[in-house]
Amino acid sequence: KIITFDFTGILVEYTTNPNKSYKLFRADMDALPLSEKTEADFASKHHGIMHACGHDIHMTILLGLIDKILSEQIKSNFLFLFQPAEEAKGGAKRIIDTKILDNYNISEAYALHINGKYPVGTLSTKADIFFIATREIDIIIHGKSAHVAFPENGINALELAAKIYIDIKKEYASTKFDSITLCEFGKLVAGDVRNSIAEKALIQGTIRAAKDKDIKKIEQIIENIINNYRQKAKIEIIIKNPYKQVINDKNLYEKFKSIVKSLNYQFIEAKTEHTAEDFGYFSQLYPSLLFWLGGNSPYNLHSDKFLPDENAIFVGVKIMYRLAKL
Repeated sequence: KIITFDFTGILVEYTTNPNKSYKLFRADMDALPLSEKTEADFASKHHGIMHACGHDIHMTILLGLIDKILSEQIKSNFLFLFQPAEEAKGGAKRIIDTKILDNYNISEAYALHINGKYPVGTLSTKADIFFIATREIDIIIHGKSAHVAFPENGINALELAAKIYIDIKKEYASTKFDSITLCEFGKLVAGDVRNSIAEKALIQGTIRAAKDKDIKKIEQIIENIINNYRQKAKIEIIIKNPYKQVINDKNLYEKFKSIVKSLNYQFIEAKTEHTAEDFGYFSQLYPSLLFWLGGNSPYNLHSDKFLPDENAIFVGVKIMYRLAKL
C-alpha cells in the first residue's frame, strides 16, 4: 500500500499481520541549493540543486530494502518512509503532524546517513544522544538610513549588528554549560550602498546543545544581549526549525553492533555529534537507531563535489535488511 501526502513524501505500508507491530525505516529525500561539480555522468541536471548530503543514496538503499523484503516475502510488518525536508525544514515533524503514523503500532524506527570520511564497510553510531538538538536564529535590526557624511541623522544597523554579534560570542564563550553546545553565526547582511548608513541588518546563525536546558540558556544569552540594544533600534529575534536530539535506543544499538560484526564490517564507536537531524522527532516517539554509513569520499557532506562510493548502497541494504529481520 502506497500513501501520499499533500506535500512531497511517500509512505509505503507492508502488512502481513495487522495484529502485529511495525518497524519504520526512513530515508530523507531533499537536495541542497548547490551547483554540482562532481562531473559524474548522473550529476544533477538542475543548476543550483544537488544531492550534496547523500539523500539520493539513502533513498536508493530504502528502495533496495523494499525490493529485498518483497523478494524474500518476510512475514513482518514494515513502514517505509520517504521523508521530505530534512534540511532545516523539519519534514519529520510535518509527517508526524499529519497523524498518519498514529494508525500503526510502531515498535522501532531506523535511519542511516552516509558519511564520506569513513571507508565503505565501516559503520558508526553510539547509544543515547547521537546528534544534539538545534535551533536556527535570525536577528533583524531595523535602523535608519542616512548619508555617511551625516551619521547623526541615521541609526546604523550594520554597526549594531556587529556589536551584537561580538557581545553574544563573548558571553557565550564565558558561560559554562552542562553539555556539548554550539553557538555560531554564518551570515550577516546589511545595507545597500557604501556611502549610506545601513537601514537594516540581518544576522543568521544556529545554536545547538545536547541538553534542552543549555539550548534555553543560549537563547537567554541572545535575548539579554539584544535587550541591551533595544533602546537604540527595533530588533527582532526569530527562533525557528527546532530539532530534537537524536537518541539511540541502547538495546537496538547493541543489536546493531552484533549485526555489523556478523557481516564482517568494521564498527567505530561514535561520539555525540554537533550535527542536526530531524530523525530526532521519531526518536522521541519510538525506540530508534540512526547510524553513519561509510561512503569513502574525499569531499564530505554539503560539498558541491560530494560523491560517495556507490558500493555503500549494498552495505546499507544488507544492514537494514538484517535490522528488519530482528
